Amino acid sequence: MKSTNQNSAVRVDAMGHDGTTATYYGAIEDIWELDYGPLKVPLFRCQWVRLTGGGVMIDDSGMTTVDLNKVGYSDEPFVLANDVTQVFFVKDMSSKGKKGRGPDEPKRQVVLPGKRKIVGVEDKTDEDYDQLDGQPPFTVTIDPSILLSNEDTPYSRSDHKEGTIVRRKYVRSTVTADVMP
Repeated sequence: MKSTNQNSAVRVDAMGHDGTTATYYGAIEDIWELDYGPLKVPLFRCQWVRLTGGGVMIDDSGMTTVDLNKVGYSDEPFVLANDVTQVFFVKDMSSKGKKGRGPDEPKRQVVLPGKRKIVGVEDKTDEDYDQLDGQPPFTVTIDPSILLSNEDTPYSRSDHKEGTIVRRKYVRSTVTADVMP
């Protein structure tokens, strides 16, 4: 059964036998709980995205994107819940749809970090460590010299150099009329 929730995506950072690290992305399909009496171990059964063949890519903006149709690693679907980090898959509307897809169905998804969770750490709650995992993906920088009084705050992007900032000028006019007696 495929989850309809946006927050069913996970990331796991794994180390190979030769010491190299790789980041795997997947969608949770099932949540299992192994019951060993007093010890309960949660497991996620995930559908993993292939790292090669266009499954995981870094786009021109430095964002990690995945193609959820490029499935791999079906021989190892399980991961311990404590070993994963929650991420979000957001539709990448800049990726072109293929035949059979509608214009609103992009080929790729952008990976955004989720909140860190604290599991099994004494004297700590989620509120004590309420921050995003890693850097936020979007930053807003505004040149203070373009902020004039009575103007709306303009939007600017640091990754887009082709645009022009247009300042809006407010003009106040008064009309006077002479009345003849």
